[in-house]
Amino acid sequence: MSAKNKSMVFKTIPAIAVGIMLLSFLESCKKEAFSPELTRGFSIQSTANGATYDIKVGLPANYDPGVEKYATIYVLDGEEDFDFVSNQCKEIADKNAVENVLVVGIGYGKDRSIDYTPTKISSETGGAPEFLNFIGTQLIPEMEEQFGVDTARSSRVILGHSYGGLFGANVFCADNELFGNYILLSPSLWFDDLVSLQLEKDNREYNKDRSQLVFMGIGEAENSGRMQAPFEAFYETLRDNYSAIKLTKNREEGLDHMGSKNPNIIKGLNYYFQNR
Repeated sequence: MSAKNKSMVFKTIPAIAVGIMLLSFLESCKKEAFSPELTRGFSIQSTANGATYDIKVGLPANYDPGVEKYATIYVLDGEEDFDFVSNQCKEIADKNAVENVLVVGIGYGKDRSIDYTPTKISSETGGAPEFLNFIGTQLIPEMEEQFGVDTARSSRVILGHSYGGLFGANVFCADNELFGNYILLSPSLWFDDLVSLQLEKDNREYNKDRSQLVFMGIGEAENSGRMQAPFEAFYETLRDNYSAIKLTKNREEGLDHMGSKNPNIIKGLNYYFQNR
């Protein structure tokens, strides 16, 4: 083979490799998207904060609300995590031959740092009470009316990561009657000098005897002081003071804040399906 031909081969191989990698990436994106035929979408404007939220609903296969009242999983950061959670729920339900759930992905209305944080420490925080009002007074009733979902507290799950995990923890403390199940992933419990731990203490007498399920997940490589200590303190408080709770925690070995998210979503969903 001439030097010229060799040069052409070596120049062509990287291009081919890049093409294969691109096709592989695009194929993986297709696999991650939840079934379009089982996905519904609508928007609601919040009467509490004026923002409009795009909602995606992932339906179980053979969805029939006339026959079955389905549990619901409300997913924060829905624009990022709806497809992954929906696919995992389908896989877990199929694998265990159990009834699947409706997955409700809540898109962004206001900035997540506003909607997901409980107290106002800057202009970009403190909107959680209004966002929770939207979920409780508009979104959940819409799901019950339009999709025939189960209205029981025990059939509702909230799933959130980081600020979303903080929001879920604060819902547990401040409005425990709304959800009976919580999947709290790398919750930012450090926020505002551990205000969530004080909120839990203030509401403990109202909440401690209710039946509820809580999964807490974090990455082992997340900051030990900022993330790990509040995480452990919240877990131990629930373990020691809540008589009817189903509670577990998981640390993903060697993984950081973002790397641990999907593995903990999988473990959290499995814990819910096995213990609901």
